[in-house]
Order: sequence, then C-alpha cells, then structure tokens
Amino acid sequence: MKVRMYNVGFGDCFCLRDRKKSLLVDFGTNNSRIEGRPRREIFDLIISDLSTISSKNLLLTHFHMDHLSGLLYMMKKKDISVDFGKIYLPDVFSKKEMSRTLVLLLLADLLKESGLPSRQVSLFALVDALLENKQNVELLSRGKLFENKYQALWPDVYVIQKETDEVYDQLSKDERFTEVMEVLLEFAEKLRKIIWSMTEEGKEQSEEEQEKISLAYVYDREFRRIKAISKFKDLLNYLNENKVNLRQFKHKISIIFQNAHDGELNLLFTGDAQPEHMKMIAENYDGKLPLYEHYWCIKVPHHGTQGHYFDFSRYEPENMLISNGIHFANSKKESKELRTSPLYGGLFYIPDTHMYCSNCDCCDSYENGCSCKEADVISPAYYKDI
Repeated sequence: MKVRMYNVGFGDCFCLRDRKKSLLVDFGTNNSRIEGRPRREIFDLIISDLSTISSKNLLLTHFHMDHLSGLLYMMKKKDISVDFGKIYLPDVFSKKEMSRTLVLLLLADLLKESGLPSRQVSLFALVDALLENKQNVELLSRGKLFENKYQALWPDVYVIQKETDEVYDQLSKDERFTEVMEVLLEFAEKLRKIIWSMTEEGKEQSEEEQEKISLAYVYDREFRRIKAISKFKDLLNYLNENKVNLRQFKHKISIIFQNAHDGELNLLFTGDAQPEHMKMIAENYDGKLPLYEHYWCIKVPHHGTQGHYFDFSRYEPENMLISNGIHFANSKKESKELRTSPLYGGLFYIPDTHMYCSNCDCCDSYENGCSCKEADVISPAYYKDI
C-alpha cells in the first residue's frame, strides 16, 4: 500500500495504490500554471501515470474546481478513455429533499460568476461531463462501507439537511425570491435525478424514465430561463450584500473517510472538512464511528489553511499530507487566508511525524523553522510516494 501525492498547486490529487485496485481521491487545481507549466501539461502527466493502473476508481470529495477540474479535463479530452470502474460522490442526490442543498450549492457558484452560463459553475460542469461519459456512481454518507476497506465518516445527511433548511427557509420565505427559488429547486431536482440515475439503485428506474431525465436537461435553455427571471439578480445582490456564505456548503458536504478496520496502515482523508464537523467526528458525536488512536497517514483539511486547522497530535500520525500551493486571490487578505497555517510546523510540529507538502512558497511555517526542512516537499517534481 502506498499513497501517491501529486503536486497540482492549490488543488488536491492523491492515488491510494495497492496490488488489487487503486483509488484516486480528487483531481483538480485552482491554478492556470503549476511550477511555471500550463496546468494541462500537469494534467496530461497525471493522466498518463494513471493509465498504467488497470483497475481504478475515483472519489470526489466535493464540488470545488480545485478538486475536480482535472477530472473535467480528462472527461472532455476525446482521445482519452475514462476507465474508472466507479465514481464515488458525496450523497446529496439520493432523496428529493436533497435538492434544497443542491440549490445552495448552485447559488454558491452563481454568486461568484453572476453571468450565465459559466464553465466555472462546477456542479453544472460535473453533471454535464457525466452525461457525456456515462459512469457508475456510488453515493457516500456517514457509515457507508466502500472498496471493501474504507468507511465514510462524512457527510451526515441528517446534519446537512438541518443546516440546509436553516438557510433555505430564510430565502424561500422571502416573497421577493419565491419565484426564483422555486425555479432553482425545479432545476436542482433535475440534476439530482440525473446523478441518481447513474447509481445502482437509480438504474432500477424504467428506460423510459431515464430517457426523460436526460432529455429534460437542456443546458443553455435552462440557464437562459433562470437568468431571465426578474428577481434572479436581486437574489444574488441580496446574498452578496448580506454576506451569506454559501461557498461553505461545498465544504459541509465534503467526504471524510478512514479504514473500515483499525490496523497498521490507517488512513484518514478529510477533504475540505469544516472545523465544526471535524470536531463532531473527533468526538464521535453519534457514538457510531470513533476515530482510531493512531494513523499512518492523515490528509489535513483544505490545503492546511488556518480557517480549517485541526490539531491531529492526539492521533500520533506518522505522516501528514498537505496539498498546498500558491493561490492567486483577488485581495492580499484573501491570499493570506489561503496560505498554509504555521500551526502545522515550527513550534507546533508533531514529534516523529513526517510532513509532506506540495510547495513551501505558500507556507507560513517555512520562514520560521519549517519542520520538513524541504526534505518532503514535492516541488518541483509532480508527485511523491509515501
């Protein structure tokens, strides 16, 4: 068993390799250039590397472009065959009421762009790619076993539903936005049904129903219909002016998983886990899935940024993986917030733990006694094996 950690700048891409079957965890970046090279070159290198694996699945922790842009590139490139046996997604698709969460995920993207259509609307882009390249999809939520050796710790569909309702009800009950919220909900339900139809349970629908779902999704027409609603821009302005943080909903649904059974090579992958959810999991809030006392590898949340920092010292990790990289943000403040936290190094370094980072140029520990001393930084190479 080994973990191959790829350098994709401010992004995530890992491959959990063993002799029987490998699991790619995320594949994307936020950067247009990585180590001075166009990102398509790095994507092509990774795709070429993956082509040497005969049996592989993919797990997409959530729907941010820095976690899925490489997958979209892979699916859109016509001369590449997408040969994943299965794609795992967070479960926000199995029940009709989950369409409410999808509305908030859609709005999170639309807020950033405002103009439609947009290639940066990541949930649309993913569904579009999956329609062109039919895949076997499996949905993961807390307690779900997969790959015969891993167990999902998050998302918890009941917690997410409760947090969704708190925000959704506030918007839908505002008379100014009733119409646009209804249209968004209708569209989100179409997206939900499309993904659901790709799962084993969803495939039990009749062929006629599946065809109806596919035909209902007409990309440009649906976008134009939403954009034409008079109150649509008013809704976006309201969300911006009141600083309603919907982007966090993509983090709220992020898959977190560990080995199904305690052993010597325990893994803990945290995606972009929200700090409050990571704390709940560590406290085993429902008494069902405790974390283990010791981990061979822990992938820290969200590029190791301060806003998502979590103290893993109690689990005595042998290796900690930080998928960091320079983020070219719109402001110095935002750029600073997206740097790697000094709490992962220096005085806070966990003894006997190896820190594997993508890049030290964006790390606030580097100037003040970096614990890795550059020995375990991937840059300028494009991957490192742990």
